[in-house]
Amino acid sequence: MDVYEELIAERKAGRRAALATIVNVVGSVPSYQTAKMLVREDGSIVGTIGGGAAEAEVMIKAREVIESGSPAMVSFKLIENPDYDTGMVCGGSLDVFVEPIMPQPVVYIFGGGHIGRLTARAASMVGLATVVVDDRPAFANRERFPDVSELYAESYDTVTDKLAPNANGLIFIATRCHDLDARILKWAVETPASYIGMIGSRRKVLTVYDRLVAEGTAPDRFNRVRAPVGLDLGAKTPEEIAFSVVAEMIAHIRRGAAAISLSRNMAALAQKSNRPAGHHDREEVSPDAVRPAQVA
Repeated sequence: MDVYEELIAERKAGRRAALATIVNVVGSVPSYQTAKMLVREDGSIVGTIGGGAAEAEVMIKAREVIESGSPAMVSFKLIENPDYDTGMVCGGSLDVFVEPIMPQPVVYIFGGGHIGRLTARAASMVGLATVVVDDRPAFANRERFPDVSELYAESYDTVTDKLAPNANGLIFIATRCHDLDARILKWAVETPASYIGMIGSRRKVLTVYDRLVAEGTAPDRFNRVRAPVGLDLGAKTPEEIAFSVVAEMIAHIRRGAAAISLSRNMAALAQKSNRPAGHHDREEVSPDAVRPAQVA
């Protein structure tokens, strides 16, 4: 298999990887300068930098690079460590540069209203490819969204049939009504997108959860859903909400452990509220549990 072809395939699938390249060789080594090895997120490899213990050590470092997103240099002096001997007489040294291969995240925004427009703008500002969907041409047009990668002014059901978010996709749901949000969320949780967020008060979130579980969606499907969505910035205005959402997306992409979400996930919120799967109680949740920034 060709290293470059596999690298492109991993990026297209939205999977992270690391590319290890021998950048410096002195003396005798079991490979050659510029030799490359691709390490996939699941630990499998394409190509080789010489095999043996040195290659195994690079594979371990590659997993660290994939996790951190930061490159690293690994150096070996073969003559000083007999463990690196692969059966050849190698008395040289080599340096291996390991770089992360991170596919560009794509944000799918459902809802071209005020918050959707501001969120798309904020996402574009930080370099995220953005796809916007709204079934109203008056809201989904290039005048309102000049910088997005793709724009759809069609029925949501029609568009979701066309879209195929991969594991690097981020989905943000902020349409004009609960029914549309629920229909899109039902589709979203069946995709491999690693981030799914839905705007709304806790009452709305629980109502949508109850409905979809009653319709047959498994409760564990909601473990990826951020709802209420966004980091807890105390946001109140549409502009602030948009930035809290994009900030959470950045934390997700960069694996920012210190970032605190408004809720861990939708299923956890339902469990915390002591609501069994398929519960149909529509009673109001305590006003203290509703954040003004998420009322929708």
